[in-house]
Amino acid sequence: MIKSPLNYIGGKSKLLNQLLPIFPKKIERFIDLFAGGCNVGINTKAQEYIFNDNLTPLINMYESFLSNDIEKTIKHIKNRINELKLSKQNLQGYNELRLQYNKTKEPLDLFVLVAFSFNHQIRYNNKHHFNVPFGKGRSSFNVMMEKNLIQFIKQIKNINATFYSLDLHSFN
Repeated sequence: MIKSPLNYIGGKSKLLNQLLPIFPKKIERFIDLFAGGCNVGINTKAQEYIFNDNLTPLINMYESFLSNDIEKTIKHIKNRINELKLSKQNLQGYNELRLQYNKTKEPLDLFVLVAFSFNHQIRYNNKHHFNVPFGKGRSSFNVMMEKNLIQFIKQIKNINATFYSLDLHSFN
């Protein structure tokens, strides 16, 4: 099983052993209308994959994973961590990154924010600003998160995946 690098609220990673056996043996097109962390789709066997989530910054991050080399993605993450001296204790660095992200919406910076946010979560306010508090003493970009990210990116690059950010009612 490939684990999403995101701790997504409502994630299905713990239910995969129950879900996957009830799927058809042959799936031509797997459509995940509420992709979130993509746990179900990346662990399903299909010929084509469509991941949809109405959280556009999340989809932009996934598309960035697809379009960049894995090494470039990891380098960006580690450079941002070094630039802002991000750690489990550096609230000021986290707040600076959050402020920068809310201005630029750089897709890979979203992942860095998630790595250091409270419980590695994603949340936006009504102004579409990322507003998860700092995960002081708990959250960081650690070895396991990096391993999950690399496996996840390899998988989405390996499958015929397409990402959309459409409202459920607009999807057809």
